Amino acid sequence: MGNQGRSLTEREVLKIIALLATTELTMPQIAARMGCSRSAVTAVNSKHGVRNYEGSRAKWKLGVEKGGFGSHP
Repeated sequence: MGNQGRSLTEREVLKIIALLATTELTMPQIAARMGCSRSAVTAVNSKHGVRNYEGSRAKWKLGVEKGGFGSHP
């Protein structure tokens, strides 16, 4: 479990954004790697629009704002 109640640093937020945009790691895997909660990763994704799940938990498209890198099958 991560450090609950602790704010993410700007560097951590940027790392989460990079992991969301450039890897196929799931949000729980990113949270475990970063030592934070899944809800923190979800909040970063929602705020920055990196992945668009369109109602699916297993598939996503990368946000157009972030350069439209394609989609995840």
